[in-house]
Amino acid sequence: MAARYDITIEQGATFTFDLQVNDTDLTGYTVRMQGRTSHAATSTVFNLTTASGITVSHQGNHSHIIPLMSATTTAAFTAPLAGVYDIEYESGGVVTRILEGSFYITPEVTR
Repeated sequence: MAARYDITIEQGATFTFDLQVNDTDLTGYTVRMQGRTSHAATSTVFNLTTASGITVSHQGNHSHIIPLMSATTTAAFTAPLAGVYDIEYESGGVVTRILEGSFYITPEVTR
């Protein structure tokens, strides 16, 4: 079962956090994170992968999943805006949802 964590994304500011996954070596895995306005929405608000926007590292007996969106990227978001997101990792056709929750994009004042 995926853990639940709600996030706030500040429009116009760099967004990042470090998700530690214990007892798992994610070296070589594909990791993806998508946000949508609702579970049923067909388009994404953001879409990050290990190919673009997510770094994965392994240290000791745990891995770190680090999504990153630049200030330029978040400045282009509509705000205020709320929705849902999740993070999954995949290897060999096996997909594991590790984290899910709601997101809220707060509007930028200083531009």
